Amino acid sequence: MSQSISLIRSGLDVKEALAEIATHPEAWNQYKLRTESYGTPHTQVSDIWVRYNPWRNFTGDAAAFVLEQHESEWYPVVVSIPAVIRLVDQVMQEVGGKELGGVLITKIPPGGEVAPHIDHGWHSRYYEKFAVQLMGNQDQVFWFEDSELRPGPGDLYTFDNSKLHAVYNWSDEDRMTLIICIRR
Repeated sequence: MSQSISLIRSGLDVKEALAEIATHPEAWNQYKLRTESYGTPHTQVSDIWVRYNPWRNFTGDAAAFVLEQHESEWYPVVVSIPAVIRLVDQVMQEVGGKELGGVLITKIPPGGEVAPHIDHGWHSRYYEKFAVQLMGNQDQVFWFEDSELRPGPGDLYTFDNSKLHAVYNWSDEDRMTLIICIRR
């Protein structure tokens, strides 16, 4: 990838996933480790953890849980949002995925942001990052020093989170993204 973020294609159908997510507001912020840890750039973000390091592995050490090697597992929320699994399977096939890592849905409210940062740790180095934009518009930007993207609903893109990046929602609508970590 020559730029830190690039559009793969548009036109993925995200309507069913959005409808399922909307009927399960309790799915948001069940796990707040990513958004409430000291110094996190994600304090203004809401999350749905779909697949990640099994919560039973959490011993109170946030850094170890996030940064050390682990095998991701589906979280219980998947039974409520099966359309998200279908989107993940579609992306895996489309990009030639061989191994699936973490899957996360993020929501940035109007006026919110993910502060500039670089992701570290085993998971972020081992997997490539792909995203399906569930909700988005041109007043929301995923920014890198060498490029930026303003994806709309159904856009599939890839990004390199080992580079300095930030996300800004300058609009009056939520920005919602399905992030999928894949090894090809």
